[in-house]
Order: sequence, then structure tokens, then C-alpha cells
Amino acid sequence: MSEEAERELRRAVLRNKLSSIGACLLFMLLGGGLLVFTTIYIAGEIPAEFISYVPPAEDGPPSNAPVQKELTQKSSAPTAEVSPSVIVAQGATAVNMAPVNISTSEGLDFNTDFDMGLSMDGDLGAGLGDGGSGLGSGTAGGSALTGSLYDIKRTRTGSTPKDGIKLDSASHVVQADQYKLHEAVHNFTKTWSASALERYYKAKKPLYASNFMVPSCQAAYAPVAFGENPKEFKPAAWVLVYRGKVRAPKSGKFRFVGVGDDFIGVRFDRKTVLEAGWIIPSMYEKGKSHATGVSKEYKDAIKAGTDSKHRGYQIIPMDGLANWNAGPGGLIGGTVFDVKEGQIYPIEICMSEIGGSFGYALLIEELDSNGKSKAKYDKSGKVLNPQECFDLFRTNFSMPNEKELCELLTKAGFKTTSLPMPKFNPDSPIWTAVP
Repeated sequence: MSEEAERELRRAVLRNKLSSIGACLLFMLLGGGLLVFTTIYIAGEIPAEFISYVPPAEDGPPSNAPVQKELTQKSSAPTAEVSPSVIVAQGATAVNMAPVNISTSEGLDFNTDFDMGLSMDGDLGAGLGDGGSGLGSGTAGGSALTGSLYDIKRTRTGSTPKDGIKLDSASHVVQADQYKLHEAVHNFTKTWSASALERYYKAKKPLYASNFMVPSCQAAYAPVAFGENPKEFKPAAWVLVYRGKVRAPKSGKFRFVGVGDDFIGVRFDRKTVLEAGWIIPSMYEKGKSHATGVSKEYKDAIKAGTDSKHRGYQIIPMDGLANWNAGPGGLIGGTVFDVKEGQIYPIEICMSEIGGSFGYALLIEELDSNGKSKAKYDKSGKVLNPQECFDLFRTNFSMPNEKELCELLTKAGFKTTSLPMPKFNPDSPIWTAVP
């Protein structure tokens, strides 16, 4: 490289260095200027101030209280810690509420008219509907299953067909027609579809129940509790169905344990898991008596485990339930099923009555991992520890009180009989009902 070319190269390198240094200095000056501008003109402090507010006297309700003197308005100096504006009320007036008169009753009054005195809104008195006990409450909402009552004697329009179920002078289904009720329950529980009952008259108002235990009483209680006229809805040959979904409180193996006069059945997770009472729908044979299900042969087959339609069923006699033990043999333990905690399952509960008196009880039992019951029995076969192994099936914290229910039923004019409630665990878990 010649000396002249080398000198020109050095000059080019020097010019590039000076240009780079100048550009850096220019960018630094621009950045610093932008920072100063932002700090001074944009991010400046907003001085805090207190704005006092005194409500005008005419805006408040009348009061005999002395007028409070207004406070002097003061402003605080701006600080770096406080920036928002604050509104402070310096005066207040007393709030006067108009007196409200609420009349209370000392008890239930069922002495007016038989129809109206039983609360035609579907809630039989202030006690039987509370918490979903009895047949339930007429008020929707909360954790409860929805119940519908069907009159098997009448068509959906309320007319009585010529070939319909006949009643005797005591409002019982005549012997020759008893199979017709058994047939209707059989047809329904084959599929548990509401369409199987659409041909029959349905009570206009539903009830909402959270536990399912009623001491035996006159069958007239059911139609009246559902707000029906007992002169039109005769107290015999009716079917009651509760529907909904429940959330399992824990994982494990369970079975329903129940008894019903004349029938109680449960379908859980789309499978029939319990049939109990004097009517056993799956045993129906056309023309046979409604009591086929509690024949000695049927009970012997359950005990021996040879009934193919009710494998795993167990007859559970309990002390203090003489009439239940003499009829179906005691409470009936149904089919074992598995659930997972928090999972939601559909459920239907069906009851039916042929006439006279009715009652039912529905419990649930948690079994061990092998499906074995925790119940212990005496030499006669009666369970010794029902309060330790049988829970009340309930969808909220409601708890049936047999004495209270019997007193209310008696006061309402319904006679109770000697088919009492079985014993159960008072701290039973909640199978929460969900929409």
C-alpha cells in the first residue's frame, strides 16, 4: 500500500470514530431530555385534598335528635404518600324506621275448612313442610327433590273411565281391581319414564322434599298435602314420584335400605336399586294380588339369595318395628352401588298406596370396600346397631321428627297407625340435590 493510500485510510477511520462518538452523545442528550420532560411535566404530583360534605337537613328523615354543629373544613398539605381525593361526611342524621306490626299465631289452625285449613299451596301446615319433611314443602328452591302425585283411578283430564279402578265404601280399592294399581306401578318402574304415567291425572302443584320418612297415617294426607280436593282425588290408588340429581358426599359402596306401605322403590344412576313393601313391581303377574311380593316364598328366596331379580337384597328386621317386620319382613336392603365423591347422579323415588293407611322410610347404608355391612344382629336376627350403620337419606340438613309429625297429622285430622319410623344415625351425611 502506498503512503498516500495509507494516510487516506487513517483519515477515514478517524472520521468514522468521531461520527460514532457524536451519534452516541446525541442519543444520550435526547434520552436525558425526554426523561426530564416526563418527570417534570407528566409525572408531577397531584396534590391531595379533603372535600367535606354536609348532608342537607331536608334530605334526611325527620328526627327529634339535636342538630349537630358543622365541623370546620380543613385541607391537608400535599404529601407524596397520598394522591387520591377523599370525600368525608361531616354530618349524619338518624334513621327512623316506621314500626312494622307482624301478627304471630300460637299454633296451627286447621279448624276452618278441610280443604283450605291444610294449606292448599301444597304445604301441610307450618311444620310438615319445614325442611322438606313429611311429603315436602310447596316452596321451590334449596336442596330438594321434586315430587309429583298421580291418581291412577282417573285420566289425565280428571275423568273416571268405565274400566278404571273401583273403590269400596271405605275408599279402598276393591279386591278385584287391586292388580290394576300393581300393573301401573310395574309399567312405570320398567323404564321410570314420566311418559308411563302421562295417561293418569297429575296433581297440579308439586312438592319439594329433602328426606323421605313418614309415619304411617291415613292415605288422604297425600292428595290434600298436594293441594287437591279430597272429594275429587280419592285417597287410594295413587303413585308419588320424586325426581332430581344428587351429589355424592363421599366415595364408596352404598345401598338403600327402606320400607314402604304399600311400596317404595328407588332408581339411582338409571338402575333400579330398591323395591320394598307389599307391592313388588318386578314380580307383577296379571290378575295376581298386589301382595304377591311379600309371600313366604318371596321372602325365603330373598333370604336364600336365589331370587334372580333381587340378588344381593337383604331383609333387615329392627327392634320396635313389629308391623313392618310382620309385613315385608322388616326393612329391605337393596342392590349395592358405587359412587365417587362430588360426582352427580340422577335419582327417582317412587311410593304407592292402594288405600287405607300409608307410610315409608328411606335410609342409606355405607358398606366397606368389600361390600360388607357394618350391621350387627342378635340371635333373633334383629339389627343391634341401626344408629351406627344406617344413615337417613337426605338432601339437606332436614331431620324428620316422628313425634312432631304425628302430632301435626293428628291435629290436621289424619289418624296415625302403628308403623313407626326406624332408627338411624342423627349425623347422616348430605346428598346435596343439584339442578
